[in-house]
Amino acid sequence: MHTTRSRARFAAVCATTLCVTGALSLPALASSSPSPSALSRLDKQFLTAAHQGNLWEITTSEQAQSAATTACVKRVGVDLIRDHRTLDAAVVKTATRLGMVLPSTQTDAQLRQTAALKRLAGTRAYDTAWLKAQYPAHVQTLALIDKEIATGANPVVKSLAKGARPVVAHHIEMVNHGVCHA
Repeated sequence: MHTTRSRARFAAVCATTLCVTGALSLPALASSSPSPSALSRLDKQFLTAAHQGNLWEITTSEQAQSAATTACVKRVGVDLIRDHRTLDAAVVKTATRLGMVLPSTQTDAQLRQTAALKRLAGTRAYDTAWLKAQYPAHVQTLALIDKEIATGANPVVKSLAKGARPVVAHHIEMVNHGVCHA
């Protein structure tokens, strides 16, 4: 069953990557490079939040590999690292293509949360805190994805959000209400 889920997750990430790559190579978009003004405020907010969220997910999930005490959290962390690296590569590529400069670091709140988690490293409290941090982060991300899909202006950014949606929804299932489900 774990192999089937892993294959399904891999297929979803690959489909997301192919969707974004395909969207970026549309002939209409290839003929001219859209300016940053072609991005709505929501499109820019989505790209920025997605990038910073991906950075936070990768950092905290890498941290979990040595700081977590349960195999489940470590296993979920591996999946989050893989998926968020793939998602972030697509976000960075899209932003670059559209002429938008992304922040190079996580938000101050994310950095504080990462530091707070680090202080719990090696304890059962770490695993609980990590899961409880992951759940609302993914729920908030999914809400932003849905908002971008519904009201975003740029078709490339909307396509990126559509591709990311099933991956983030799956992550919510894995950390559902702070309980680990590998």
